[in-house]
Amino acid sequence: MTDRSPARYRHSTINQPKTTHQKEPRKTASLTPAEARVLTLLPTYRTLAAIGDQLGVGRPTVKTHVEHIYKKLGATKRAEAVQLAESAGLLPHP
Repeated sequence: MTDRSPARYRHSTINQPKTTHQKEPRKTASLTPAEARVLTLLPTYRTLAAIGDQLGVGRPTVKTHVEHIYKKLGATKRAEAVQLAESAGLLPHP
């Protein structure tokens, strides 16, 4: 007869390094020039429409650029994208 106690089959987490869930920017394709221009305005927390007005493009265009920026940086929110961009050297630290 074999010992099939649960403890025998459990994976031990003792002595395993703890992982942090702090995000780092993804190593993906670089930003396009248009995305880089939008990225420089994300820390201002202006609306997408206001960013579009400043850059001379429509809000839908800015929204598309922001979505691409988030995807490339691995972000889901504006503040996270700004932080990751600063960490990656794409924006100056405040």
